[in-house]
Amino acid sequence: MNIVEITVYTDDLLKAVNRLLPQLSDNVKPVSKSYLKKIIESDSTFLFIAEENDKIYGMLTLIMAPIPSGFRAVIEDVVVDETFRGKGIGRKLTEAAIEKARKAGAAAINLTSHPSRTAANKLYQKMGFILRETNVYKMDLVPK
Repeated sequence: MNIVEITVYTDDLLKAVNRLLPQLSDNVKPVSKSYLKKIIESDSTFLFIAEENDKIYGMLTLIMAPIPSGFRAVIEDVVVDETFRGKGIGRKLTEAAIEKARKAGAAAINLTSHPSRTAANKLYQKMGFILRETNVYKMDLVPK
């Protein structure tokens, strides 16, 4: 299994991303070609995929940005195809993001994971992530 940082848009990538996203959440809408290109071309967003034999089995997004309190790194949208879970793909994707953030100068990396994602939460704790005492707030800016 190869972990690749995406730097170029392809239609196959778009199909794979839109195949994986519903496995992350029922609420996620498919991304458009232009939106996926925007992600890939961003200076602060890095998309990693797990692929083998030209088939994509997982993805992860790393967001990095300088803010007044320091250089921030956040992992989002980690999803592994349900038929390939338990094979270390999530770990490999996360390790690639950690290494990229470390090389960029981030002092820490944050992520959130829904409590119902038991396997993912166990993985993150095994990898050294520490559950924080915090409140996470969300405000919808677009009416549903």
